[in-house]
Amino acid sequence: MPKENDSAPHHLPPETILHSKYKLGSVIGEGGFGITYMGWDTALELRVAIKEFYPTGFVTRETTATHTVTPMAGQQGEYFVKNRERFAEEAKRLAKFRYMPCIVAVQDFFEENGTAYIVMEYIDGQTFKAYLSSMGDKLPAGQVFEMMRPIMRSLGEIHKAGLIHRDISPENIMITHDGYMKLIDFGATRDFGDENKSMSVLLRHGYSPLEQY
Repeated sequence: MPKENDSAPHHLPPETILHSKYKLGSVIGEGGFGITYMGWDTALELRVAIKEFYPTGFVTRETTATHTVTPMAGQQGEYFVKNRERFAEEAKRLAKFRYMPCIVAVQDFFEENGTAYIVMEYIDGQTFKAYLSSMGDKLPAGQVFEMMRPIMRSLGEIHKAGLIHRDISPENIMITHDGYMKLIDFGATRDFGDENKSMSVLLRHGYSPLEQY
């Protein structure tokens, strides 16, 4: 029987072991496509971030009873199964860019609890949103371009591989303590030309491209 969870009832409780070696810590983020946990690789003794595929509104789970994700009936369930497979494929492709300095590194992928997980490097720092807030929400244009240029170059390589991020915003850019910029949260990534848009529309007001509005 799973331990009691002090956070949301669908979150896996701290100290849960995944894939026989990853120990979960607290939840560090949650979006429409999944839950991100702080984790510990017990084999390599490294801190990691673990993204669980948990699309809001398409699955359910009560962790006091089970760790297994239950898809909704009908179209919601079909969406979950189809996009869980895409989640796996995207992880494999993103892993090829793990040495790119401005892209969060994918280190592992596995399926468990009826869903899928991506293990990524843990980035110790702050979001660009938090940095902007500390600067009064304003930065000189030249500084912004200087900071963003490496990320734009990295995105160019991602685009060449046929992937688009779809959720680029200050919340999904991290600044490390060493001053490096890294783009995170590829849970919304889709292929160019993806026609299945009816159930997966993503809109970040102020940052989404005009055609999404």
